[in-house]
Amino acid sequence: MARCGSLFLGATLFATLGTLLAPGCSIGTGSGSARGTLDVPDCWSGDFDLRPDFFAAVPSASTALQIRIQNGGDFESFSDGIAFLVDDVGKVRGDPLPDGTMRPSLLGQTLVVAIPPSVRPAGVPLTAIAHPAIVHASLYLQRTCRTQNLALYAMDAVTVNADGSCQRPDGGEPPDPCGSPATVPPAGVDAGPTAQALDGGADGGATAQRVGESTIVFRSMFDANPAEANAQQRLTDADFELFFADPREICPGGLGPPPRCRAHLKGSFRFYFERGRPAQPFP
Repeated sequence: MARCGSLFLGATLFATLGTLLAPGCSIGTGSGSARGTLDVPDCWSGDFDLRPDFFAAVPSASTALQIRIQNGGDFESFSDGIAFLVDDVGKVRGDPLPDGTMRPSLLGQTLVVAIPPSVRPAGVPLTAIAHPAIVHASLYLQRTCRTQNLALYAMDAVTVNADGSCQRPDGGEPPDPCGSPATVPPAGVDAGPTAQALDGGADGGATAQRVGESTIVFRSMFDANPAEANAQQRLTDADFELFFADPREICPGGLGPPPRCRAHLKGSFRFYFERGRPAQPFP
């Protein structure tokens, strides 16, 4: 029987997001996929297929919604999966504000997935972001990499190979890039939907360094009302392409290129919220 629990985020970086206590969570049925490549030292390097068969949505007392797609229905601490956090369900859905002010819907639009701006490893300064991402995601591999307390985080910029892939080079781990000058894509550069070329020459040739950006498109989103009777309002349906990195590999001071890609997964999920037993809060 699938068990509902508080969302496991794998490391202290996401602890600052707070603990979301839920009045109920979905019981796991749905459909979806998540395929791509991993490059996790001492664990996995190569093609990877999550094969998710457990899908959960956990509404909170605020405007946030947790979404979990996972292989198997065990606790997160024994499983592989992807945990999403949507900061404001109403903003994505286009629901009116409490005072009746209408908001445009973000359904069908490409949304950037990134670590919250307030979450940074030691030595990396906080920077003001005019339009911070409202969707965040972490990849936990507690079954595959059970010898490590591993969690990777979807970022709005990770360094990928020249061909846009995240596979480990044939020569093994590349040298530490943090001693190289910072390389940031010029404003307005668009080298494709999933990867932009960093400044690698006038022609942006095949040897140019590239950066991948994590994105998600919601076609439908559960309204976060556990008592919702309308099936359409209980549906969550999305496609995603995520580039994961280890935040500990961000260069000190935030200088240098973005952290190298440790996982690249493309997929989707579609499921209806079904109220189950409440998640058990622990002190």
